[in-house]
Amino acid sequence: MRETTLWAVPFPPIVFNPAFGDLSDFLAPPYDVIDAERCRQLLTRHPYNVVRLVLPPSLEPDNPSRYEEAANLWRQWLKEHVLVALEEPSLFVYVQRFRFRGTFREHWALVAALPLTDYEVGLVRPHEYTLPKPKSDRLKLLQTIGVELGQVHGLVSDESGKWQELLQSGAQGLPWLKGTVDGVEHLVWRVTDAEFAEEVNCLLAPQWLVIADGHHRYETALSFRSELPEALSNPSHPANFVSFALADYQRNTTVLPTHRLLTFTEPENAERFLREVSRRFFSQEVEWDGREEELERLFAHPDGIPFLFAAQGRAWLVSVKGIESGVAEALAQLPAPLRQVDTVVLHQVIFPFALAGAGVSPKGVKWDYTHDAYHAWQFAQREGCVAVLVRAMSPEVVRAVAAQGYRLPPKTTYFVPKVPSGLLMRQILPVR
Repeated sequence: MRETTLWAVPFPPIVFNPAFGDLSDFLAPPYDVIDAERCRQLLTRHPYNVVRLVLPPSLEPDNPSRYEEAANLWRQWLKEHVLVALEEPSLFVYVQRFRFRGTFREHWALVAALPLTDYEVGLVRPHEYTLPKPKSDRLKLLQTIGVELGQVHGLVSDESGKWQELLQSGAQGLPWLKGTVDGVEHLVWRVTDAEFAEEVNCLLAPQWLVIADGHHRYETALSFRSELPEALSNPSHPANFVSFALADYQRNTTVLPTHRLLTFTEPENAERFLREVSRRFFSQEVEWDGREEELERLFAHPDGIPFLFAAQGRAWLVSVKGIESGVAEALAQLPAPLRQVDTVVLHQVIFPFALAGAGVSPKGVKWDYTHDAYHAWQFAQREGCVAVLVRAMSPEVVRAVAAQGYRLPPKTTYFVPKVPSGLLMRQILPVR
């Protein structure tokens, strides 16, 4: 197996049988973004919705037999031809069409199997840290079901535009698959042309990719492979590959910010915390009513790294310039690529300084997150609550950080739209 270059491998997909209904009814978001209410909606939407196989954290998490039940369901759906396993390996041109803040967008990607390589090889690079519990959960599912239910989302570079042009050339005629999830239209064209595959690999050969979404799934695949003697002895074994949706970061990415929601166990500590933030950092009170466009305006011309703190009808634009007392020294201790990352500065500089100065233990603060500015504003109106709003992380910075081998704090990036589960599935172990 080649481990010196990226290369795309066609794979035979398993898809939902259109004879059983609209694909939109069968798809689901990735497991880790399905909350209890969304899970309930998917379960009631259709008896064949893939959420029953994906097993999100909100679906019977305390049921020890849930993995085996998912495996039994997979076998049943194959037997009943709810799922169709195609024999011919293919590459897939994949398009997401959606509206973002009133503007139509279209993301292009290639879905293919890529050789599974350790991060140290440098062909696939992470940009954030993972947690052991989700990886343990995904590993149990993979061990039991032996199936890849969705794709990892990866970003390559396309300075010339040739990657985009090649993908568009592969989208001939009507799409082979078409479904909608949460207002996003997902279109797939199946490509079996050898010349197309050769051109794909010519463009991929000098590349490396950064994982945008799916770190836990990728690292689970690495662990799973290490358990299989047949995979270690056979380079062509399906467990030596993982399927990716590959997009370029220049044209085909949309990233949302992840705002921080702080609940102080002692409400008076919220005020102490805010006073300390205002005292230690450049701060000015501003008018803000929760509107996204107004937040963007406040962040438009920053003097330093900007944050918006909101609490009970008031808001402050806080800037970190690196010249504040003690801040320059704290920033100097960070690796250079991370000194301009908003969430790093927030967690490594602002929060430690402000909490310590206010005499508040980190254990006295409960953390939550949102991608919605208005939700953050509503949260901030409660007693003892503070919302800290941040800018969206640029894909360029994500690539730059990953290029130098660093990772970002959890909840720094949120790439949208998500690649749904159930669109293109891949059998890794023989059906038992």
